[in-house]
Amino acid sequence: MKKSLLMLSLLAFGLAGCNSGSSDTTAAEITSVGTPDWQNPEIQQAPMPSTMAQPSYQAPQAVQNIPQPLGQGAQPNYGMPQAVQSGMKQSETVGNCQVIRDGANSPIYAQIQKGCYTDTSYTVGKQDTVFLIAYLSGTSVSDIARLNHLVPPYQLKMGQVLRLK
Repeated sequence: MKKSLLMLSLLAFGLAGCNSGSSDTTAAEITSVGTPDWQNPEIQQAPMPSTMAQPSYQAPQAVQNIPQPLGQGAQPNYGMPQAVQSGMKQSETVGNCQVIRDGANSPIYAQIQKGCYTDTSYTVGKQDTVFLIAYLSGTSVSDIARLNHLVPPYQLKMGQVLRLK
């Protein structure tokens, strides 16, 4: 190992001492840098507007669901979800909850209040999953599965009533 390292060092030293014999080492001078051919020379640079220098962030507005007083003898309607479509988002009311869905009909959990469903049972809607029901009720998937004797992959049927507590 030491012999090969010594030989390599001597070889490198010997090659470094070699000279091609020519002492002409003139470097090319660069006088100016032109515009590349692909760049339009008529484009003028403009300063960045001051409004772009600061990051802008608008906090999402909280949705408050204010319960309305029920008349005498009136019962709250916890039946099947009612869908309201606006643009690419859909909104449906499930009990006390507003469930917002994207264009692919997947729930947007960031826009849904966790634990907003407070009833002891839940009637499964068309696009509902155990994961959504657990999120709405503020419980875990394993608790809902245990209470309702469900096993993965948690196949639910529309109209099925699940115990939550």
